[in-house]
Amino acid sequence: MVSSFANYVFRAPPAIGRGRSRQRPGVIRRVLRSHWLLEPLVLCAVLGVLVVGASAADLETFDAPVYSQAPQSLWAGPYLGFEAGVSQTVTDVKSGGRSKDFSGVDASFGLFGGYNWEVSRFVLGVEGGAAYLGGREKGNHPTLGTIETGSKWTINAKARVGVPINNVMPYLSLGIAATEHSLKANGTERNSVSIGPVIGGGVEVAVTDAWHLRADYSMTGILDEKAGYGGAKVDRTAGNHRLMIGLSRSF
Repeated sequence: MVSSFANYVFRAPPAIGRGRSRQRPGVIRRVLRSHWLLEPLVLCAVLGVLVVGASAADLETFDAPVYSQAPQSLWAGPYLGFEAGVSQTVTDVKSGGRSKDFSGVDASFGLFGGYNWEVSRFVLGVEGGAAYLGGREKGNHPTLGTIETGSKWTINAKARVGVPINNVMPYLSLGIAATEHSLKANGTERNSVSIGPVIGGGVEVAVTDAWHLRADYSMTGILDEKAGYGGAKVDRTAGNHRLMIGLSRSF
């Protein structure tokens, strides 16, 4: 193939005084004679487009990497729940050398909430709660006659330690509780709020990541007090047992 560059003819400048028709070539001839520069550029552009298109067709589809979040702990973090169950308040009343236990069993319900931390293979937590314990129980004492006694409410603060096994966690708890207690005997009634220890344990199940179900037992020491009731000296010692089913939500 002969390049159009070979067809380009170099001419001497026109002589002075010659006609205007011979001063320069026509427009069409100038365009045709410039193809020696345009043809290679057009050819390269066409080839470039074809190569890029073929390369793009052969490339595999690029999927952006998906970064998944770290799995959320079933146990760590804050939680809040509601519980209901059975409460038994036992009061030992001593007077005049005679002693008798008075036991009242009633429905109980309350609220609880706390925070857990996962430390190695254990779950450590703090928890606070408040519960209604039931009404007062009537009975007959050998020396005092008819009496009424019982506890209506308690609030507590506890530390917990648990060992999670998949979605199940047995745990133990230990803390202190402030509990109301009353005794009416010989026409005298005394109400008091005492601080005592609370110990317990239970089993908690993570039904979902957020919702937990648990069975919790606690034993609370209420008071050990001596006081006078209508001229009679009375020594009362009280404690409470609770078995509660709780439902909580973690956040």
